[in-house]
Amino acid sequence: MQDIKKRRSTGQITLFDVAKHAGVGAMTVSRALRTPERVSDKLRQKIQLSVQMLGYKPNVAASLLASASDNQVIAVVTDQIYDNSTRILLNTLQIQLAKQGYITLIIEACHYYNREPQLLETLYNHNLKAIVLFYLDNDALINQMINNKAVPIVNIGQQIDELDNAHIGLDDSLAMYILTEHVIKKGYRHIGLLCANQQYQLFQQRLHGWHKAMLAYHLPTHRIINAAKPANFTTGSELLPDMLLNWPELDALICTTDELACGVLYECQRRHIRVPYQLAVSGFGNNEFSQVSFPTLTTVALPSKQIGQYTAAVLLNRLNKQLECLKPDLSTLVPVIQSRASL
Repeated sequence: MQDIKKRRSTGQITLFDVAKHAGVGAMTVSRALRTPERVSDKLRQKIQLSVQMLGYKPNVAASLLASASDNQVIAVVTDQIYDNSTRILLNTLQIQLAKQGYITLIIEACHYYNREPQLLETLYNHNLKAIVLFYLDNDALINQMINNKAVPIVNIGQQIDELDNAHIGLDDSLAMYILTEHVIKKGYRHIGLLCANQQYQLFQQRLHGWHKAMLAYHLPTHRIINAAKPANFTTGSELLPDMLLNWPELDALICTTDELACGVLYECQRRHIRVPYQLAVSGFGNNEFSQVSFPTLTTVALPSKQIGQYTAAVLLNRLNKQLECLKPDLSTLVPVIQSRASL
């Protein structure tokens, strides 16, 4: 008999403990408890024996929600939703899935570090149809989902080898390269990069694109500030003085979000720094406010809506082989520079 210990986080035996004890997947346990007619008698008896031996008490509230949703729940699990591009993508994905009768649960996993089993038990009690991993960095959570093999998984972001072809990549590196090259071709040579707290994979890609473009044009890459602060207006305003103090020769500043860039613009106005004549500024993401800032903000627009539509089509096709969903040609979805007065 396996030695099952109670979870420190809840003090209770979990659905995953029962699955491990019975030697089956968590989804099988969930199905046996809520729809026993869908499980063989032998397997159901085996699971019921583990339930009795361990004293497992099902989550009644989650079970009621699962029944009410009629098995049409899709979970989107991400670390944290930071910027406008990700919000557009997730909103589009949710709209497309809703048209087919699915309910979308969006979970920010940053709130569940060291409580992954508890999170997964709650998710699987909703009788999920599928899971979308959206720029998820939590390796422990990813591995538990993959090993459980309960439902189809689609991954957006960094390649996960175990998921084979269920991966959709967004090339933020290319977008930043295009933006940086645009700044360089405008004639600027003393270019800095302003970064703040955002999803790690997105940050890595944007940093890589900036480095690649700068090195391609034989320009130095040392003018970087990466702050452990929210990537918002306040942070952009607060960090501009640090950039100018460290590199007074700065003639252009690229920000990894539009929020940071608009904060920089506000601080430039307060300090009477003329944009773009004394300092050019560009953002990333093409937020709505970038079009009405003063001066209007040069930025790069990602095809987030189209990627959301593509993700929904891929997911729906995996769930229902008979369903024909039009998928856009990803080769036509490229970042677009929005050249405005700040550059």
